[in-house]
Amino acid sequence: MNKNKKTFYITTPIYYPSGSLHIGHLFSTNLAWVIKNYKIKRNYDVKFLTGSDEHGQKIEKKAKELNMENKDYVDMQTNKFIDLWKLYQIDYDFFSRTTNLEHRECIIKIFNDMLEKKLIYKSLYKGLYSIEDEEFIPETQAIKKDNNFYHPISNHQLEVIEEESYFFKMKNFTKWISDFFDNNPNFIVGQKITKELKNNFLEHDLNDLSITRISFSWGIPVPSDPKHIVYVWLDALFNYISALGYAQNDTNYIKYWKEGNEIIHVVGKEITRFHCIYWPIFLHSLNLRIPSKILAHGWIITSEGKMSKSKGNVINPLDLLKDFDPEIIKYYFAAKMSIENDNVFDKKFILQAYNADLVNTIGNLISRTITMVHKNFSQSIKFKQTNDEQDLFIIASINNHFDLYIKYFDQYNINLAFDAMIELARDLNKYIDLTTPWKLTNDLSRLEIILNILLNGIYAITAMLEPVMPNYSKKIQNILNISSLSFEEVKKMEKFDQILINKSDIIFPRK
Repeated sequence: MNKNKKTFYITTPIYYPSGSLHIGHLFSTNLAWVIKNYKIKRNYDVKFLTGSDEHGQKIEKKAKELNMENKDYVDMQTNKFIDLWKLYQIDYDFFSRTTNLEHRECIIKIFNDMLEKKLIYKSLYKGLYSIEDEEFIPETQAIKKDNNFYHPISNHQLEVIEEESYFFKMKNFTKWISDFFDNNPNFIVGQKITKELKNNFLEHDLNDLSITRISFSWGIPVPSDPKHIVYVWLDALFNYISALGYAQNDTNYIKYWKEGNEIIHVVGKEITRFHCIYWPIFLHSLNLRIPSKILAHGWIITSEGKMSKSKGNVINPLDLLKDFDPEIIKYYFAAKMSIENDNVFDKKFILQAYNADLVNTIGNLISRTITMVHKNFSQSIKFKQTNDEQDLFIIASINNHFDLYIKYFDQYNINLAFDAMIELARDLNKYIDLTTPWKLTNDLSRLEIILNILLNGIYAITAMLEPVMPNYSKKIQNILNISSLSFEEVKKMEKFDQILINKSDIIFPRK
C-alpha cells in the first residue's frame, strides 16, 4: 500500500446479536460500505470495521432461556451477521467481537488507566435500568405510565435496581463536551442531532456514568475487583480501537487511528448519545484521538411506524434477497434513503427505484448508445472538438454532475450524490432526443461526435455507480471494453479514441 495515501477508517455500530436481523442493520452497514468504496476510488488507504457487541445481561438471559453456554450462543448469533454480509457481498477489513482476547486486553488496560487517573470511583447506583437496551435512564427522561417507567425511545419497561457500581466522572466533562460541540460544528453529520443532544443532555451537568454491574457475570471482569463486570457501553465503544490493536500499540492503531487522516463512525440516531457524548469524553479523558465525524442516520419506518418486535413489522434483510439481486437492494438503501431524516420503507419502493433509475434511465441510455455505435461504426469512436451548443452543454453537464457527485459524497449526502448521477443520465437521454443521431447515418462525422460524448457520459455514470454496484458496473465496463473505471479519467474526453466498443447485453432487465 502506498505510504503517501491518506488514510480513512470507517465503522458501523457493533450490533447486538440477541435479536433478529433487520433492515436497520443493512442500512448502516451498506452506507459504510458504499462510503468505503468511494474513498478507495478517491485513492485513500481505507479500513472498514463492523462486528458484534456480545456481552451483557440480555445475552446471559437469552442463553439461559435456550439452555446454551453464553459463548456458544453469541457464536451462533454472530454467525448470522457474518453470513448476512457474505450474501449481500459486503466485504470488511475487521469484524470486531467484544469476546475476542485482544478486546478484553484493551478494556482491562482502559479501566486500569481510568482508575490510575482517578477518573472512576466506586459507589452505589439506584435508579431505572433497561435490560433490553443495556441502558440506565434518569427518571426525568423516562416515560411514566400505569405506575411503571418505560424507555423514552424503545418503550421497553424499566426496572428499579440498586447495586454497587464503579462510576465514570462524566459530570466533570460537561463543559468540555459543550465547548467541543461549539468548536466542531461539523463533528456530527446532521445539525438536528447536535441540537437534540445539546438540549436533552448538555443543558445541565451530565450525570456520572455507571460503568460496571455486579448482577450478572457475562462480560469482562475488573481485574482488581472481579465481581464487577465492565458495563456494556464502556466495553462496546472501545471496540473501535481494540480491533486496531490499541492495547498492543499495533501498527494498524498507529496508522489508522492515532496518526490517521479521517475516522468516521456510522450510527443510528438512537445511539448518538453514546457515540457523540460519552465516546469523545472517554477518549479525551485518556488523551486519545477523537474521531473526525459521527454520521448519524435516521430510522427506517414502515406503514406501522418505527420497526419493533412488538408491532410485528421488523423486516428481515434475508427476505429481500428472495426477490432482488443484492446490488439492487444496496442501490436502493444508498441512493433513496436520506441520512438526515427518517425513511419510510416498503419493498415495492426497491422495484420502483430499479425500474425508474436503472432500467428506464441508465439501461435505456446504454442500449440506445451501444446499438448506434455498432450499427454505424466498425472502428473506435474518436473525440473531436465541437462548437455545437448542445454538445458543449452536455459535456458541461458531465463535468458538473460529476463535481456535484464528489461534493455530496464528501459531505456524506450519499442519496444526493446518486441523484446527481441519475440527473446526468436523464440529460444524456435528452441529448439523444434533441440531436436525433439515428437520422445521421449519412453524416458520420457529426454522428461520431455525438456518440463519443455519449460514451464519455456512460463512463462517468458507471464510475459513479461503481461504489454501490460494482458487479453491474463491471458488466458496463466490459461493454465499454475498458480495464478499469477511474475518477481521474471522467473528464478526459479522448479515452475511447483507441477502443472498440463491445456489443451490449441488457444490463438491467425489466422486472
